[in-house]
Amino acid sequence: MQMAFQSLLLGMGSPILSDDGVGLFVVRSLVGRIPGLDVDEAHITGLGLLDRICGYERIFLADAMISEKAEPGEVLIFPPSTGTLHLASSHGLDFADLLEMGRSGGLAMPEDVTIYGIPIKTPVAFGEELTGDMAEKFPRIVKIIEADIRRRMALPL
Repeated sequence: MQMAFQSLLLGMGSPILSDDGVGLFVVRSLVGRIPGLDVDEAHITGLGLLDRICGYERIFLADAMISEKAEPGEVLIFPPSTGTLHLASSHGLDFADLLEMGRSGGLAMPEDVTIYGIPIKTPVAFGEELTGDMAEKFPRIVKIIEADIRRRMALPL
């Protein structure tokens, strides 16, 4: 269990489904770049995330999403009640429910949650790298997320 008052950036996705793993690539790019920010990857959903987030005061989640209204490679910012591609489980436990379940069980759950949804074109494309278009947009994605995290943590840009 982590100590309270720490911040976590959790990248979510599949390491073998190309752009679906964009959250994992974001985390890997930000390792050691933001003081006071722990980083981790998750390839699971639902209850499997409980141990990963318990004890943190603030968490940031980066995940791929499907959106008909946003362009692939944009960075959309959501409250925890909005599920992205992985944050809503087929077993009926979305991220907001997970937070509530942890709190009801007396666990130290994060009070400050920010979700970065990154629209992708195809959720199931096998590969271990980002596709050309997403790879081209990736430096801008990381820059936007890093700046927002620094702003929310009151750190200099």
